[in-house]
Amino acid sequence: MTRRWWICGVASLAALSLWCACGSDTRLAGKKLRSPTVKTVAHYDITLDQSATPKQVAYVALRAIRDDVLAENREQREAALDKQFDVCAAGVIAGRNKTSLPRDEFLHKVVYHWAPTAAHYVADFPTDWESADARLVVENEAPPKDAKADRPEASVAIALADPSHDPRASVVLKVWLVQDAGYWRVTHLSFDPARRSLTG
Repeated sequence: MTRRWWICGVASLAALSLWCACGSDTRLAGKKLRSPTVKTVAHYDITLDQSATPKQVAYVALRAIRDDVLAENREQREAALDKQFDVCAAGVIAGRNKTSLPRDEFLHKVVYHWAPTAAHYVADFPTDWESADARLVVENEAPPKDAKADRPEASVAIALADPSHDPRASVVLKVWLVQDAGYWRVTHLSFDPARRSLTG
């Protein structure tokens, strides 16, 4: 009888371990899992407090993505990722989680894909605020329409040249932002399929 209970106990523990493992993304093994919160941060000589504009937040996000893609070692890449998580709309993104992933794993999955999305074009990202201010265009900034509406949103667009310098391969990248806890923060990136420049 004792042996049978021991076998049942071992089998139960094995099943529990398998269930727990299935509840997490095994691709996160060995990766730094952050627990971001929206707060005032300062990167690249820009302070991103509640008075920071969508354009300033987008600039910091793009610089961090560029640093991520061009990182020469793991330490540089982790530092760039830290900045990306600092500018993510953590509360809003977490609130949109319709998966079974825990909060921090879901946030990691979302933010971790920003760099691969834009990696092909990072050579044309602005690397100082003056040039970013001239190239970034705020679009779709709107307050809530009524008390039941979603929080304010905005998109910041930038025209990017393809590394091949083929004008037919240029794109318009959009950084989408929302107000989260009173701060403009990034939710995601996308390409505008209808435009290859901001003038045409």
